Amino acid sequence: MAEDGEDAPPKRSLFGFLRGGSEKKKEFVESEFARLRSLQQARREEASDADRRAHIEATADRQGRIDHLVERFRERALEVLEVETKQQGDAGRCDIDVPIDEDLLVHTFTHVAMGDEQGRLHIMDALNGALLHDMSVHRNWCTALSSSRDGALVASGSLDRTVKVVSSESGELLGDLEVDEPVAALAFSPSGEQLAIGTTAGGLFVHDLLDGRVLLESEQEKRVTALHFSPDGALLAVGAQGLNGTQPTARVLRVQDGEVVRALDHASVLDAFSFSVDGARLACGGLDPVTLILDLSDDDDAEDRSVDVVTGSKVLAMSHVDDLLVSAGRDGWLRMVDLATDERFEVHVEGTMMDLDIAADGLEVGIGYEQGHLEVRSAADGSVLRQMDLASDMKPISMTLVRGQRPGEDVAEALPPVFDEIIDGGFSLDVPHVKAYGDAWHLVVSASWAWA
Repeated sequence: MAEDGEDAPPKRSLFGFLRGGSEKKKEFVESEFARLRSLQQARREEASDADRRAHIEATADRQGRIDHLVERFRERALEVLEVETKQQGDAGRCDIDVPIDEDLLVHTFTHVAMGDEQGRLHIMDALNGALLHDMSVHRNWCTALSSSRDGALVASGSLDRTVKVVSSESGELLGDLEVDEPVAALAFSPSGEQLAIGTTAGGLFVHDLLDGRVLLESEQEKRVTALHFSPDGALLAVGAQGLNGTQPTARVLRVQDGEVVRALDHASVLDAFSFSVDGARLACGGLDPVTLILDLSDDDDAEDRSVDVVTGSKVLAMSHVDDLLVSAGRDGWLRMVDLATDERFEVHVEGTMMDLDIAADGLEVGIGYEQGHLEVRSAADGSVLRQMDLASDMKPISMTLVRGQRPGEDVAEALPPVFDEIIDGGFSLDVPHVKAYGDAWHLVVSASWAWA
């Protein structure tokens, strides 16, 4: 302890001893780890994990759970970095992850992906508009984009007859597929394990991304305009533009065997689909002034219905929490309709809407614009929650909004002190993100170091 008038010795950072260096320093590192392990064990004996969990459950307050999360992350960082620095030496990279309660997360849009005429793919942060990845993935137009429901994957299709699958976080190319015709439409299954591909000549394929098998192959004999999986992944809605004088169609196929469950010959092109959360209804939108709501349930008394949207809709979405139907009109109007009460409101937007989606909790509506803008509105009243210009000079011809999760503001404010400790130890940290592992959410932070 410092005497009066003397400066107190600086507090040594928890992770300061992890820096690389001489053999003597490495011995010091190992001894420090041993000392901290002893301290941790003593603390565990005083308050076991079971007791701490009971305490958290007893207090049942948000701040208590946030404090518990921060402490778990601190301990997990110590465990992971101890192992990884010993294995990888003076330079390396690893992930630090801990489970996080779902109610500590905000379900929102984490990335925006855009493709252009040169075959380039840009992935941007949907909270600050920063350009994260700029990739040349195709030799021709990037004509179709789709993102997986967990936000981890982005698929890009092109006129060069290839499909590329990349990580939205790292930009790493994870796989590619070649098809016989130019790609016109893409859709991930809810699990992210299957990818449906539609072509300009009517080809339809469903690929299993895990083992490379083709689960379904069909010939529509018409240009495929839109694809959309049912929530359980068992059905696939397929829109096709009529060729050589034939009528446009909509088909609902069973993925397992390709059987047509529902067929609809329509007067105009249907290029947007959305299933309700229970899979019992399918909303279909296109060039004509109505949105069709097809009943797919086993209820013999249920009927199809139509919703007048004044002009054709560009993209449709149904939320997970109610019967809200949102459409982005080609006339520049964003319309929201509650199918249960028929209450509706609309708002005119500035710019040409290219993509639209509803966040997983049904609270936010994301809109992507041809001018390279992103807008997030409240699903309750359509008010603007945030908007930004995306950091890209491309004019997109394809776009997808990537759903994801971010830690709530109070969580984000509680974590920096432990992040600072890690950084003071000589590590670099990426932006925290959230991943789904089975039924659980994990907070993940990538750490890297170079001490040579």
